[in-house]
Amino acid sequence: MSFNEWFSPFDTNRRVGSVINISPAEITVNLSDAGSGEARWYLGDRVGAGEVNEFIFIDCGQTAVLGRLVQVWLDGAERLSVDAMTIDNGLNNPVGIIQLLTSINPATGVIYRGIKNHPRLGSQIYSAHPKLISILAEGDSKESEVKLNIAELPYDCAVNITVTPDKLFARHCAVLGATGGGKSYSMSRLLQEVQRHGGRAILLDPTGEYSELDCDTYYVGNHEKANSSNSVTFPHWKLPESDIFAFLRPSAQTQMPKLSSAILSQRIVRRYYNNYGGIKVTDNHILVKSGQKKEPYNNALNFIEKDLKSERWCFKHLAEQIAQECVWPTGKKAGSGYPKEIDETIWGDPSDNELGYCMSLISRIRAYSENPYLKWLIDPDIGQDIPSLLDNYSSSNSNNKILRLDLSAVPFEANGREILVNAIGRKLMDLARNGVISHSNPMLVFIDEAHQFLNKTIGDESSSINLDSFGNIAKEGRKYGLNVVIATQRPRDIPEDVLSQIGSLIVHRLTNFHDQEVVKRAVGTMDQRSASFLPTLSQGEALLLGIDFPFPMTVKMKKPTIKPTSKSADYSMAWKLKEVKCRIGIVDYLEIPDEFTDEFESLDIEYMPQEGATGDMIYSYYFEVSSDASTELLEIMDWEIGQVISDIPAELFENNDFS
Repeated sequence: MSFNEWFSPFDTNRRVGSVINISPAEITVNLSDAGSGEARWYLGDRVGAGEVNEFIFIDCGQTAVLGRLVQVWLDGAERLSVDAMTIDNGLNNPVGIIQLLTSINPATGVIYRGIKNHPRLGSQIYSAHPKLISILAEGDSKESEVKLNIAELPYDCAVNITVTPDKLFARHCAVLGATGGGKSYSMSRLLQEVQRHGGRAILLDPTGEYSELDCDTYYVGNHEKANSSNSVTFPHWKLPESDIFAFLRPSAQTQMPKLSSAILSQRIVRRYYNNYGGIKVTDNHILVKSGQKKEPYNNALNFIEKDLKSERWCFKHLAEQIAQECVWPTGKKAGSGYPKEIDETIWGDPSDNELGYCMSLISRIRAYSENPYLKWLIDPDIGQDIPSLLDNYSSSNSNNKILRLDLSAVPFEANGREILVNAIGRKLMDLARNGVISHSNPMLVFIDEAHQFLNKTIGDESSSINLDSFGNIAKEGRKYGLNVVIATQRPRDIPEDVLSQIGSLIVHRLTNFHDQEVVKRAVGTMDQRSASFLPTLSQGEALLLGIDFPFPMTVKMKKPTIKPTSKSADYSMAWKLKEVKCRIGIVDYLEIPDEFTDEFESLDIEYMPQEGATGDMIYSYYFEVSSDASTELLEIMDWEIGQVISDIPAELFENNDFS
């Protein structure tokens, strides 16, 4: 806090009333000037003097209480005193309710958590100076700390709201709000502030709207901007087994054990190549088990489980390998006796029942293997991969501190996006636990459209798998210096156990009652009074609140230098361009001189179809010359008012309708 900039909050010229009713969380006050119909000015600053959402200081003697005016009204017959401007309204007595926020030392500006001393009847109240609110918003931050300039006061753009990254990010951060409220601008502003101060962050961009951000960008999938230098994959063999199960959705009874065995067999095939020893492998690189000895296989299995170079396996061979895994667990010894003696050292004959149970899984694997949109995951070409990229980025001291992963080309089919983001979160958590990411080398992860990835369960009731890596980061990442910043328009889709771990919230307009309730339950400092402002916030305005903020406050988020590409469709312009294109074609066909083109295009002309011989085919259009055509245009075109101009080709009107 800037103690040297603090000044007394009790200025008689900013006095607005006195206390008449006191309760633990709010007070009722007389507002001397609230019924005047307009605000007043003092030393160039606007004094609301009784406006809803205005910050108020209450004089409590040795302490002061900061409050927010949440309701104003006139009692009884006095309501008519403001009905007309000609009536003298200087004698009315407006009443207001002030929500109590926090106590402060009026001499130094030091903030006390909670309400240290409640006001008394008759305590004087003063409109808060914007500069004092800005100082209080900084809290107990030190002059030497980094401050992020992220917002300003809605009613005074000259007063900046700055916060330290420790308060904003150390307990995770969430940017919430309905569509069009300003979430993308807020995310972009936060990213640029992080970059400006040398912070490190990874942005998961599922829509590509942050494509203009000045940072290192890598594309996943078949993106139009992807090339050999900026394209990355996430090879399937680098996924943990749980994510492979989430991707392929095997049933727990038969398919899951066979899938695990098939992956191990393919790892053996990949590791040993042509030197298989006693292991039988077909020309198609499929390990055969039926009738084969178990010992060579078990020896190879013991080796690859300890060998880090044995992680890779081939997905396109997995379906055939699962079929080879469907064998009886034991074979029978050779001989003519009956019944034949069991031989536990070899595998038995193929099991048709097990193969039948696995056919749905085999079909799914084959379909995925042939899907070109999953090439970033399944047997990708040799090149950069995301795990290696994260390893290098987390441990390097690159000058460019922001890494953007563009996921806009990753399809939704087969839960590809959810699995990819979950795998990225798991990898980052592993790096944090291994000390690569730490308190001395912290990392921020920005997740846009977080409702697409969090609280996701894949599979059916019998084999459901939770994608919980970022939920684990929210719960444990703070211990290791790994923090998340999530943005979503649907807070109710974020698990409450995750949202409750979020220490800082930037809440834009929320109109849905259930979304408001989720936020209220997650943040203890947000009561019904604060929540009542959420549906009325304008674009760019937000409620800034959290554990490390002394009180919830409404701010106007600053626009980023580089704006995200999150605009809506311009229907009027698009449709107008179609009309102009059609008119230009008609102008060319009629050979109207350039100097009369604008006039012709401005005429009120109705084009009518000329029916063909069959009555249902349109070959051409016609129109009547408008009466507002100028004499010069009529002369140059040899037209008369009301004359029918016909035989205009129908192809000029394709995809347009002006009839």
